[in-house]
Amino acid sequence: MTFVALGAMAQVSKDGYFITNDGTRYDGVTIENPDYADACERVMISVRGDGGRFYYPRDIASYGTDFGYRYVSSTVMLNGDTARVFLKELVRDSDISLYEYEGRSGRIFFTIDKETGRYVSVNDDGEAYRSQLRQRAKDCPLLDELDEQPLKMTESSLLSLYEAYTRCSVNDYPGVKWGVAVNAGYSFFNFEDENRYENGIPDRPYAMPGLFVELPIDRRISFRAELYYFFTKTRSNDFNSELDAYAFEYKRHSLVLPLLFKYRFSNLDSKVLPYIELGATFDIKVSGKMDIIENYGGEDTVLPLQAARLAVGPEFGVGLEQKLNERNTLYYGIRGGYYFGGASTDKREFRSNVSINCSISF
Repeated sequence: MTFVALGAMAQVSKDGYFITNDGTRYDGVTIENPDYADACERVMISVRGDGGRFYYPRDIASYGTDFGYRYVSSTVMLNGDTARVFLKELVRDSDISLYEYEGRSGRIFFTIDKETGRYVSVNDDGEAYRSQLRQRAKDCPLLDELDEQPLKMTESSLLSLYEAYTRCSVNDYPGVKWGVAVNAGYSFFNFEDENRYENGIPDRPYAMPGLFVELPIDRRISFRAELYYFFTKTRSNDFNSELDAYAFEYKRHSLVLPLLFKYRFSNLDSKVLPYIELGATFDIKVSGKMDIIENYGGEDTVLPLQAARLAVGPEFGVGLEQKLNERNTLYYGIRGGYYFGGASTDKREFRSNVSINCSISF
């Protein structure tokens, strides 16, 4: 019995139950986390505060909580011999069964053969398990596409496959995506000593073309890397008689590299899925300038400054992912970011962006 797999659910339950082999049910018991080495062989249960004792698969038929986990006592084949162990129930379904055994040598998954009623291990190809899933999805128009999805001997993979067939959806299998993107929005500038200019330094709209690649980490989380060409320029023309500051001019050509983690709400049965994304953006200067233009006696004097070679900051966004067909997916959303540059000769650079982001995969 594997309480290690249930550790994230804080499996010390005062609302647990167990059922003996004769069908008698005992409620309100405390089920303690067993030692990892005894995970599927015995469980410590306390009945009405009696201090608890170990129960073995030969003693009880099942145990768990009404709205959480459930383990059943089962006879299975392990290493060529029959053994009676506790199996964790992963799928509670009248047509499809899936159980997990976690012992000293690793995890083994089982399904029930409907013809014999025996527990059969899920092989590497998972054909016995897939055959149960196909029966449920026989009227699904995506059946051929579902059959192409990978099956691994992990709890996450097997449950993903169960949800895909029973929901007639491949949303949990995004695959590797790449394509073109455009990001358009507004830049808000803030430079050190900007108060020298009476009306500040004007903010500017921008649009930058780019490319992206998206790599799935699991069925809902992916890593997305993008590369854009960015250009912006702004100039302050406010004359300040006290400081004789005539203008500040800023121009920047750069490569912008957002690195984002994305969470897709793939549990929704829809061709349009919402997502959220969070990460960091690196703005690498290719060329540009930062100049202060002062005027003395009617003659302009240009004082060049060194702009930051690298600006970096957090980026976040929300959006929608729309599957157009088997190959193409459209993404559109809004983003916000705040970037700060390293020290320059006289100024530090800060820029915040609000933008609309659109991309399409191939």
